[in-house]
Amino acid sequence: MTMLGLVIKGSVPLPASSRTDLKVMRYVAALMHSRARHDLLNTVGLLGNSLYLETPGILVRATACAAPLFLGEMEVEAVATGHPVLLLRHSSDRLASDLKVDIVLPGDGDLAWFLDYRLFRGLSGDSWLVPSDHGPSIQLMRHGLFLSEQAPYSDEWDRNAGLERASAHLGAHLSGGWSWR
Repeated sequence: MTMLGLVIKGSVPLPASSRTDLKVMRYVAALMHSRARHDLLNTVGLLGNSLYLETPGILVRATACAAPLFLGEMEVEAVATGHPVLLLRHSSDRLASDLKVDIVLPGDGDLAWFLDYRLFRGLSGDSWLVPSDHGPSIQLMRHGLFLSEQAPYSDEWDRNAGLERASAHLGAHLSGGWSWR
């Protein structure tokens, strides 16, 4: 039994994963070319029904809840497990392909937060998380998350095109037109 649940008084675990949640989590696993399994490390229980991406060692959870809900739970999970945590926020419409991502990276005695990121897809099929406002871009790679101060786009038009490509790719996946198998 763990006492970490007491860290956030009144905290409510995320609701059970919906079919859309599972599809979105598996989609991110496929983008990172990683095997995903249900989170066996979930001793805290706050972000239940998470997927654990084995190769990069990342916890991924999806929800239709808007920010700032569950940021505290992400923090506790990151501290308790020592793994990065991605919270994928999607629309409650199961076919909507707008996806925002909150990321917390545990470090030496501190946490790095990256909030309100969007999925970006380059022309070569590379996948990134780019900030809505300012901050580093994060490339989704087989061996983890690669932070870069250099954006994967050259201008606003290129950025919008990459966001639209990512949205279309995710939309096809959610509607069944794309499979990771």
